[in-house]
Amino acid sequence: MRKRLLLGLLTVSLVACGLTGVGHNTSANASATTDKFISTMSTPVKTVANQYKLYPSVMMAQAALESAWGTSQLSLDANNYFGIKGSYNGASVSMKTAEYNSSGQLYYTTANFKKYPSINASMTDNAELLRNGTAWDPNYYSGTWRENAATYEAAANALTGTYATAPNYGASLINLIQTYGFASLDGSSSATTTTKKPTVDPKKVDYYTGANGQTATLSSKYKSYAIYNHIKGSTYKATRYSWLKIGGWQDRPVWIDARGHKVKAKTNWYRVRFSKQTTSKKYWVYSKTLTFPKTSYADYKKKGEVSTTSYPVFNHVFNSAYIAKQLTTTKDLAKNAVTIDKKATHVQSGITTTWYRIKDGKVDGWVDSQAISKLS
Repeated sequence: MRKRLLLGLLTVSLVACGLTGVGHNTSANASATTDKFISTMSTPVKTVANQYKLYPSVMMAQAALESAWGTSQLSLDANNYFGIKGSYNGASVSMKTAEYNSSGQLYYTTANFKKYPSINASMTDNAELLRNGTAWDPNYYSGTWRENAATYEAAANALTGTYATAPNYGASLINLIQTYGFASLDGSSSATTTTKKPTVDPKKVDYYTGANGQTATLSSKYKSYAIYNHIKGSTYKATRYSWLKIGGWQDRPVWIDARGHKVKAKTNWYRVRFSKQTTSKKYWVYSKTLTFPKTSYADYKKKGEVSTTSYPVFNHVFNSAYIAKQLTTTKDLAKNAVTIDKKATHVQSGITTTWYRIKDGKVDGWVDSQAISKLS
């Protein structure tokens, strides 16, 4: 889920920040466009940033940089002021984007970006991303939180290499904050954040689908939890079923193809079936109903080459609690050389396998160790 700068915004944003060359200086006199942008965005930025205990100055700078002061096609067509990829309630738009690979080289590609119904929805989604992190690390953006970042500079710099691939991303934000006096937006944040809490729809569920063939077993406590046709407490009406009717026993295998994360409750649910056949009836169960294979993670800084044999590349370790979705294959990677930053040890039915998280500048994903032919 790492963010990239939109194609077309990159040059505009760098010009706005005065970072296109040593001889270029940013004027402190904001244009009519910047004046309108600041006037429109200041109040909602302060409200949302304070609500999530973030720096309003950093959020304002991000919105200005990512949307080219609200003139980018993405902000005009999709109310997307932060360049966040994916879909929002199923809505998205396809745009070209400029990205940086692991060597710091710029390249261009096309990606889907979220389409929002309003500016406020865009801000709130960005704030939730920074507060909730990624599926594999809820603290991924914790460096931007006010309780962890003593200054807006620290929060802005924490976005480099995490939120954005541009190596000067934090410096660009700081330049904007100082040029346009966005630090004044932070003045009342401390008092506000002690009394306001994020408003999250208790029925909101983020869904993640995965590849078929992933399994778990019913836990020793499965009878303590019910089984439903939908996630209990979601927007769908959930019907409860009896285990006596369905048939259950400890260690009974189940096949899983989706995970639902209840945002407010911060709990996970899984869509299961009791047959390998994908046409079998599917149910939803709470996470404690299941026992997953044990997966342990560790930092692992290496260089490698992918095998010439085609192996699947997943967004998570296959058969882990995250529920993995296939992104591509090693055969389809643009080049064989990759960097590795994480290692996972996976134990299932007494069999231990090793997984690596690889990056080739375009894809971040997990592969079985057998997919790596060389390590250095």
